[in-house]
Amino acid sequence: MLRALELARRAEGCTRPNPLVGCVIVRDGRVIGEGFHARAGQPHAEREALASCTNDSRGSTMYVTLEPCAHHGRTPPCADAVIDAEVARVVVAQRDPNPEARGGIERLREAGVTVDTGTCKREALLLNPGFNTYHMLCRPLITLKWAISADGCTSCASGDSGWISNPSSRRVVHELRAASDGVLVGIETAVQDQARLTIREAEISPGPPLRRIVLDSTLRIAPTHPLVETDPATAVICCTEKASLEKKKKLTDAGATVLRIEQDEQGRVSIPALMTVLHAEGIQSLLVEGGRRLAGSFLAAGMVDRIEVFVAPLLIGSGKEPLSSIVHPDPISRMDQALRLHHSGVNVVEGDVHMHGWLTKHLFPD
Repeated sequence: MLRALELARRAEGCTRPNPLVGCVIVRDGRVIGEGFHARAGQPHAEREALASCTNDSRGSTMYVTLEPCAHHGRTPPCADAVIDAEVARVVVAQRDPNPEARGGIERLREAGVTVDTGTCKREALLLNPGFNTYHMLCRPLITLKWAISADGCTSCASGDSGWISNPSSRRVVHELRAASDGVLVGIETAVQDQARLTIREAEISPGPPLRRIVLDSTLRIAPTHPLVETDPATAVICCTEKASLEKKKKLTDAGATVLRIEQDEQGRVSIPALMTVLHAEGIQSLLVEGGRRLAGSFLAAGMVDRIEVFVAPLLIGSGKEPLSSIVHPDPISRMDQALRLHHSGVNVVEGDVHMHGWLTKHLFPD
């Protein structure tokens, strides 16, 4: 199974919206076939592995990182191919969370194939965090990113925030964007930074293009804003019913997508409602880059899965937004109220400290 996981990662960044999947076929103690899903629309890992077999597959054992599909999408059901190849046993790391594709295990068992599940389940879940979150929780996987100084500031007192992190850290951020289906900021960040939110310092995957999203309740963003002009087809502006139809028309005429989202009690875009809409748009993973208010909204909604923080060796002094105000807009009174990351780690990036970890646990089985 570890070899199957290794094979799956060879297609990293190339299969979205499909998951990464690897497969190994063993007979009489020898590997006779291997395969992985290389790109959406191409044969799945099981069919690739069966096609590569150097020996008869009858009576063999198949190790696959995801349940063989039971539906006919762009390719025929893999469960049928496994049955036709007379594989005797299938070891599955993870059941398919997609209700449309699920059912392969039952089909295999009905055909007399022995099926075992759960081997390397955690590794398989983390192989496809966006795909799994999208189908398990009916929303995108949400990664919250920010950069701070060593004394916990996100900007100067004047509001100037560029650049806190160094060029190497910024390349890591572009890699995070490249691995996501969408990147999101609030209107303040979009206007102040004239943000384009493009991928400039990382390889662009052959999957769906990055959707560049701005939360803008009243549609303050102009059709001539760099984010819209750079690539209107991937610009998504999310507003509430307060936004005028005239402003919406100007943006849509410029080629941008404008989504009207239910508003929260403060009259801003509701984060839970936004997640429902982005799920319907097919966005499996979302990178959130922004200031205190945006970060606080996602955290308050309980919709942050992963944290990526870059700490730069700078002392800003009387900064505008201290770190504590990002995570807890309302000060906590006890340490047991603190949000604690799990499965966290630290990297040093040319002097910056890159801290990362998880808040949710749906990808970490007991």
